[in-house]
Amino acid sequence: MKKINESYKLIVFAALALALVLYIGNIWSGLQSLTSVFSPIILGGVLAFIFNVPMKKLEDFLDKCRVPQKLQRGLSLVLEVLILALIMTGIVSIVVPTLTTAVNQLSETIGKVAPQVAKWLQQSGLLSSSQLQDLTKQLQNSDIVNRAISLLGSLTGNISAIFGNFFSVIMSIFLMFAFLSSKEHLQTITSRLLQVLLPEKAVKRLSYVGSVIVETYDKFLMGQMIEAVIVGVLVFIAYSLTGLPYAALTGVLAGVLSFIPYIGPFSACALGAIFIFTDSPWKALLSIAVFQGVQLIEGNVIYPRVVGQSVGLPTLFTLAAALIGGNLFGLVGMIFFTPIFAVIYRLVREFVVEKEERNGSGEVA
Repeated sequence: MKKINESYKLIVFAALALALVLYIGNIWSGLQSLTSVFSPIILGGVLAFIFNVPMKKLEDFLDKCRVPQKLQRGLSLVLEVLILALIMTGIVSIVVPTLTTAVNQLSETIGKVAPQVAKWLQQSGLLSSSQLQDLTKQLQNSDIVNRAISLLGSLTGNISAIFGNFFSVIMSIFLMFAFLSSKEHLQTITSRLLQVLLPEKAVKRLSYVGSVIVETYDKFLMGQMIEAVIVGVLVFIAYSLTGLPYAALTGVLAGVLSFIPYIGPFSACALGAIFIFTDSPWKALLSIAVFQGVQLIEGNVIYPRVVGQSVGLPTLFTLAAALIGGNLFGLVGMIFFTPIFAVIYRLVREFVVEKEERNGSGEVA
């Protein structure tokens, strides 16, 4: 009888796997349709999940300041919004004017250097006269500026595509505040519902998985926020001490892009070097060396002490999470797939260890 049950389970699993493979397109389309319908609720839940991390820290701070418990939740939400608004205002005030200046200088520099490079290529026999004329026309200042404007326009278009529905965004923000203000009540309702619908063992397992998810995301988000601030400040100080231009802009880029594993710091370093190149090619090379020095300090001193193994994910899996998440969901996927992989890695690891202990192997991963 036991063999029959095992065979039956195997057949059912194989049938489900085959159906998933055959109808993956339809399933994915259905999920996308559901996502678009429930997008305000989903976005509100995601925002609540993110904002819950600093909100808990603010509540602890207000509790130490002996603020009445009834006022802590509302006051922490107000403070959180004000702090976020100040940070965004500061970033915009630093980035936008400096970035505009950098793009203009970059276009002027390329316009001056390009003819000299093209002439050298012609003298070396690598370009013909007609090719030189075409290349010179393509690298005119106006063309570069237009390309930059076009790129900024496309980025704005992508942002508009994500947050295009103003009503949905407003609803998501209201839902975020609703979720955060009544999160304990929602947890109680969910727990009671699961206890009614599922066996006790399944409820305990789901509760544990939920606690792992919350713990992992809390550590990841808080750790990344702290790391972003430290990296941004370190880059700004290092660039200022070495006399490099665009210290504030590169510091902001380093802090913001540090949320993207591996690829983010490289992108910040490259963008900073490109902008500094307009001032001096040698300073651009120096900026790369200085940035790598900051990364060395951050990776070997700051990250292990401040962030530590916040998600407990090996380097290979972290890189895989960033690549897969980026391909599926773009920038958001690159950031949030790391803790998703960390949750899966931890649960699978615990399952393997538990099986090994049951089998009496005594091995611990």
